[in-house]
Amino acid sequence: MALICGPKLSNCCFVLSIWGIIMLVFLGIFFQVKSVALREDVKGTGDYKKTSRNCFIAAGLYVITLAIAGHQKWTNQRMAASSKLLIDSH
Repeated sequence: MALICGPKLSNCCFVLSIWGIIMLVFLGIFFQVKSVALREDVKGTGDYKKTSRNCFIAAGLYVITLAIAGHQKWTNQRMAASSKLLIDSH
């Protein structure tokens, strides 16, 4: 995979992805057990299972974002290390 973003953006996406995964998994669990605190967030039908499933799907998408951001962090670190070697050799 090619370099898509720089080190600051990849670090930001990495941290936000971890936070998103944790938050959405907990929300999915709480919707699955029909938490009273989330009653207002479910539409009039009271379809907790559908809302729970949507939270887990969104968490899965954040896992994909985490993988891409992690790869970008790794690519940026490799490029920085190789450019440092080139500078040191001169």
